[in-house]
Amino acid sequence: MCGASSRPFHHRGIGDASPGDYRRCPACHVIALERGAWPRRDAERTYYRTHENRPDDPGYRQHLQRLITPLLAALPPPAHGLDWGCGPQPVLADLLRQQGYTMGIWDPAFAPETARAPDGGWDFITCTEVLEHLHAPMRSLRTMLDALRPGGLLAVMTEWLPEAARFRRWHYRRDPTHVAFYGPASLHWIAERLDCALALPERDVALFTRTEDRPR
Repeated sequence: MCGASSRPFHHRGIGDASPGDYRRCPACHVIALERGAWPRRDAERTYYRTHENRPDDPGYRQHLQRLITPLLAALPPPAHGLDWGCGPQPVLADLLRQQGYTMGIWDPAFAPETARAPDGGWDFITCTEVLEHLHAPMRSLRTMLDALRPGGLLAVMTEWLPEAARFRRWHYRRDPTHVAFYGPASLHWIAERLDCALALPERDVALFTRTEDRPR
C-alpha cells in the first residue's frame, strides 16, 4: 500500500488452505498476500458469484447493520450515498434506501456504469467487504474521497486482523480474492496520508470524513 519494503510474515505450509504466503509492512502495517498469488480479474469475478450475500438472509442483513447503525448516527437521512463495490446483489443499498437515503451503486464487475453524483459530490460512500480485495487500495480510496462533498463520509467495513497467533486459523484469509488485511493501525495510517478524520465506532468499521480543505 505504501511502497515500503515488507517482511515475511506467514508461510503457507503443508495443508494450509491459504492461496499463498504473506508479508507484513512495518510502515503501513498491512499484511498482504504475495503478489504472485493474487487472482486474475476473470477468476475474481467467477469467485464473487459464489458468495451468498442474499437479501433474504437475516444473518447477512444483521452483518450489514454493523455499518448501517454508526452511519445513521453520524449522518442521518436524507442524504445521497453511493455503494462502491456493491457486488452482484446490492443488498446494502436497498437497506439504506429503506432508511430514507437516496442511493446509487457502482461495481467494476457487476454495475460498471458510473452513477451520477449530486452537485457538489456524494454525502457518503459505503465500501463494505471491498478493501481486502483491492490491488491498489490508496488509488481507490483517493477516488472515493474525491467523489465526496467536503465533510462527506466514507464508511468502510472490512474484518480487522486478529492477533498474530490466530492468523494461521483465520477464516478471512482463505478467500482467494482477499489480498490484503487491515487493522486500526493501517486505518489511522490511511487517514493521515489522505488528510481525513477517522472514527472507529466498532470493530471492523471505519468512518473517514473528508476535510473541508483536503486537496483534490
